[in-house]
Amino acid sequence: MRWRVSLSILAVLCFGAMLTLFHKPSYEREKIERSAGPTGAPEGRYNQQLWWIPVGGTAGKVLLETMVYSPSGTGPFPLVTINHGKPAPGSNLQFIRPDYETAAHWFVDRGFMVAVPLRRGYGRSEGVESDMVGTCATLNYVATSEQTATDIEGVIEFLATQSMVDANNIVVVGHSHGGFGALGVAAGNPKGVRGIINFAGGTGSWGLFNAMQWPRRIVQGRLCNGRQNLLSALGQLGERNSLPQLWLYAANDTTFDPELAQAMLKAYRERSRFPITFVTLPASQEGGHNIIAQGDPSSWAPSVDRFLQTLRIPGYHAAN
Repeated sequence: MRWRVSLSILAVLCFGAMLTLFHKPSYEREKIERSAGPTGAPEGRYNQQLWWIPVGGTAGKVLLETMVYSPSGTGPFPLVTINHGKPAPGSNLQFIRPDYETAAHWFVDRGFMVAVPLRRGYGRSEGVESDMVGTCATLNYVATSEQTATDIEGVIEFLATQSMVDANNIVVVGHSHGGFGALGVAAGNPKGVRGIINFAGGTGSWGLFNAMQWPRRIVQGRLCNGRQNLLSALGQLGERNSLPQLWLYAANDTTFDPELAQAMLKAYRERSRFPITFVTLPASQEGGHNIIAQGDPSSWAPSVDRFLQTLRIPGYHAAN
């Protein structure tokens, strides 16, 4: 009799454990309290603080998860936004978090307030991923750049209303797909934006992320919808460019290798009425494409400092 009671108790405990396992709130179901503006108090030397930034759209406002860093004081400070890349189509985006902490610190040390937003559909940002127009096989490069720029511009528009931001002195930094989106910002003559810093900018080169892509790659090559469509789009974006820019690509970037980077530069620069400075950064041991996210800014800091000096931004100063 006792063994039957013991088995019953064990069964109840196991069932309870299973309920706990399968009904434990997952990240997908986590309830997040969001409201426009900052959350909690700034923390640490760089006043790190989570913000929820509202950006517009045809379906109404959505809130973007954004990490903000700033110098001490009330400002107003010139603003830098750092805009992230894009993993291969089909990747799980919800576990992405705002990155580029070391780069953000570098800019704060030079007098900037820094915002690192996640576009809609990424991480804990609201909305549906919408920074790619078409499939890989049909990718519309110009529309993709413009669509990606929508969230970047929305973040700028909101932060420009904050008293601690100098709305007339804004620099847009973009990495990879975020750099391609920054070209969309430059094509729109945005109010208050003084320059673009493009780290390994581009899109449509995600490697062989799906074996089913072999037939397409045989026909179109390594780049989504073909290399010529990418270069043609860069020419169109360059013709509409309204800002001075700095482009930085590492010598061992395998996503946009040196030959492709030069072809992209040529297509863009030939049509641009504003200066484009191109810098080849030394090879990185961790892989050149992610050089801005790898922690050590020493390879790119001198070039970025020189570019910022040319913009003559009030409040900017070279760090000691």
